[in-house]
Amino acid sequence: MSAGWMLIPLFQTLDAVILIAVFFAVVFSAIFSAAQSGTVINRAALTSSLFGLFLLFGVISFVLSILFAYVLYRLVKRRNTHFARQSMLYEDIERAAREVSVKKGVDVSVQLNNLYRLRREAQLDETPRDPVLWSVILVFAAGLANSFSSFNLTGGGVSSLGAAFIPSFATYYVYYFLMKDMFRHERREDWFFGELNRTFAAIGVNITLPQRLSPIPDRSLIVYIILTIVTLGFFGVYWVYVLISDPNNHFRYQSLVEDTILAQVSPTLV
Repeated sequence: MSAGWMLIPLFQTLDAVILIAVFFAVVFSAIFSAAQSGTVINRAALTSSLFGLFLLFGVISFVLSILFAYVLYRLVKRRNTHFARQSMLYEDIERAAREVSVKKGVDVSVQLNNLYRLRREAQLDETPRDPVLWSVILVFAAGLANSFSSFNLTGGGVSSLGAAFIPSFATYYVYYFLMKDMFRHERREDWFFGELNRTFAAIGVNITLPQRLSPIPDRSLIVYIILTIVTLGFFGVYWVYVLISDPNNHFRYQSLVEDTILAQVSPTLV
């Protein structure tokens, strides 16, 4: 998945920043014009201008939200696909280790039980998340927030502000499970490959796996949320980049490991 998809949240952030800037420009322009002419502010004209402004940016924001929902859909879907594929890979590797041990007449039942336990833990922990459901929730929340901000310009500041946070909460939750699920998955994968190494070493087959150069760190949700708020959303662009690049690095390493295991174990099965 290309890191270019991070442009979508960048456009969303710029959309909000530009909206705020234009909002204050319109308000200050009305105040300045009234002061220059010595008249009171035309509240009807100002409200009409602000309504049009919020409506325009609301439509743009909603379109960007749909595109962003598609980004999250792809992130969640590839998470599910990878976890399902990895589970089948674990099962195949475990079966291969059992066949080699039987062929060589070596008892590695303890190591095989450890591999089985790690595989079962992965199956229980890495349950599928519905990508369509979370995409629909995000679009619905964004539409609800835009409706409040566009049609509740007067006397609804608190409710408008509260509605604006609805898509943020939904988005942060998806970010959370994407980060944490992939982190736990990679740690468990390292344990599995480590146990696999010990299993084949006990059988008498040496496997030299490549070193993981870019392990996924245990990122803090709270720190990332705070940084996103402090930077007015711009750190959220980097956050999306992380959600894309971390799995990309993970997939590249796993592809290398699979090729290595296949090359070094296949001759023992012949």
